[in-house]
Amino acid sequence: MSAKIPLSLAHISEEEIAAASDALRSQVLTLGPWTKKFEDLVSTHTENTNGIATNSGNSAMEIALESLGISGGHEVLTASFAFPSTASAILHIGATPRFVDCDPRTLNIDAKDVERKISDATKAIIATHTFGNPAGIDELARIAQEYEIPLIEDARQAIGSTLNGRIVGTFGRVAVFAFHSAAQLTCVEGGMIVTNDDHLASECKLRRNHGYDQSPVATLDELHHVRTDDHLLARGHGYRLSEVHAAVGCVQMSRMDSILEKRDSIAKWYTERLCGVSEVMCPTIESDVEMSWDGYVIRLGDRFSREERDEVIRGLHRHDIGAADFYQSLPSLPPFQAYNTPENACPVSSSLSERTVALPFYTTLTQRDVDIVCQTLELMLTRGTFSDV
Repeated sequence: MSAKIPLSLAHISEEEIAAASDALRSQVLTLGPWTKKFEDLVSTHTENTNGIATNSGNSAMEIALESLGISGGHEVLTASFAFPSTASAILHIGATPRFVDCDPRTLNIDAKDVERKISDATKAIIATHTFGNPAGIDELARIAQEYEIPLIEDARQAIGSTLNGRIVGTFGRVAVFAFHSAAQLTCVEGGMIVTNDDHLASECKLRRNHGYDQSPVATLDELHHVRTDDHLLARGHGYRLSEVHAAVGCVQMSRMDSILEKRDSIAKWYTERLCGVSEVMCPTIESDVEMSWDGYVIRLGDRFSREERDEVIRGLHRHDIGAADFYQSLPSLPPFQAYNTPENACPVSSSLSERTVALPFYTTLTQRDVDIVCQTLELMLTRGTFSDV
């Protein structure tokens, strides 16, 4: 059997195309009305008073860390089972990542390991909602409050998820979202910081705009200012989101309910199809979690080695089906191996990362597509040698 089913695919309608065209025709291309609307939509949805749009989720994380005053000599507790961008952001600002092991059920950071690894140098805890699952964030919020350490929600995979009816983005001092092309909601590429801390929001806005406290779009009053350096209040970056990207994001936010509902149906198709396969463990979602599905990641049985898992993925690829090894344990990767020390050990993350497989997941995936993926996966699992398939 053969079908071209990619790992991920953005869903862009004519409405997004029309909004992007409108933004281009306005000739206000950055920090204009579309950006303000996008910020308001996300901050309102997440029950925060401030939204700060950026050009990526990674730049949003870096700005949030800088705005909290984190720099050289500081440690930040972060997930070992995660996409590498968060650890990279910590290193970019001169701080040190302290990797935390993951809970074997939820794949989120283990609260007990967080408490073990807190030290006087710990200046922030970053809690990642892995694949959209916010399980355990309430316990991490309790720990952060007890130790008086800022909690950053890395909610880049979880817009719309809730825990006990409480929306993600409201558990920490600040939260970060992403809107890249493979996310539930996309603005092609972009990020968002949300917070109820007005001072922190002001710091974030400065840093995304080269440290200036004014928009690059000149108003009539601003044309009378001679000294532009009067507005330079901090060191910053060119991390602004364009109006075109913001316009796409606004439309995606308006479609959020229908998009998340469809993705939930796709996740249920996968679970129904794979829950009886002995060599497959489907995602564990507790009853108090309402999931916004970023992706669908399974685990293979203990008998599979890393090499055998990789061969399963190659077998899917040979049938034109997207699949990936999400995630590798970060301390094992070359950019972070200097932090792979005994006191930084994350054995659960290391073990699980050898057997995870991300399956195709996107909003327009059909039930027939899911059946083809699962049928091919089962074929790969039952072959004695995958290379002969």
